[in-house]
Amino acid sequence: MKTMKLMCYLAIAGFGSLSAETAEEIIAKVDNNTVVTSSRYSARMVISIGGTIREKEFNGYSEGKELAYMEFTAPARDRGTRFLKIKDELWMYLPTVERATKIAGHMLRQSMMGSDFSYDDIAENEELVDLYNIELLDAETLDGRECYVLELTAKVAEVNYHSRKMWVDKEMYVAVKVELYAKTGKLMKEVATTEFRRIGRYTYPTSVRMVNKLRRDTYTELTLSDVELDVKVPDRVFTRAYLERK
Repeated sequence: MKTMKLMCYLAIAGFGSLSAETAEEIIAKVDNNTVVTSSRYSARMVISIGGTIREKEFNGYSEGKELAYMEFTAPARDRGTRFLKIKDELWMYLPTVERATKIAGHMLRQSMMGSDFSYDDIAENEELVDLYNIELLDAETLDGRECYVLELTAKVAEVNYHSRKMWVDKEMYVAVKVELYAKTGKLMKEVATTEFRRIGRYTYPTSVRMVNKLRRDTYTELTLSDVELDVKVPDRVFTRAYLERK
């Protein structure tokens, strides 16, 4: 009996040593680093499909979780392609047809411009603590960094992924690796953040590698530059008129 009590005590003590913080407090700190009031940035996507590399560049803006705008600048065939998110609606403008088309429903989870990112992935800017129940599973060392390992399970219906497994750097409170799962438990995507920058009060991800597990032999690297956070973005940017301008 004493041996059993000792084993139970050690198990509880060992788990408690993972963190003096709750799982929710850890993810809240992650949210504080990644959920911004507004942003302005330039981006470069390197898309690898079966070893063939494609590169694309675009400029982006966001405000809160409801407004986002992106405009592709390279290569030449994509120049002038634009996206506008207003609340739950996403619009795409193609210069070849000179009008905007609404992207709705399941299409929001489809590949954006041939990349491993979906439209929802690119526009995501919501606090995870509001969307998921969170459990602290373990502590692991990943690429030399001490990390908390957490499991997030959806507590609301409208989420991009039903569950997430996250490796959160203990020092910086950033997610260095994330596995994204469907409701069936199928692994859909793996995300590795390879670079962070200190921008104002944020430790912000600026280089991310996305692997879509539903596609074969493919990955996309997204790198941000000229990033400005919590800046004023002109209201006209988030309008259909600006999207469809000639």
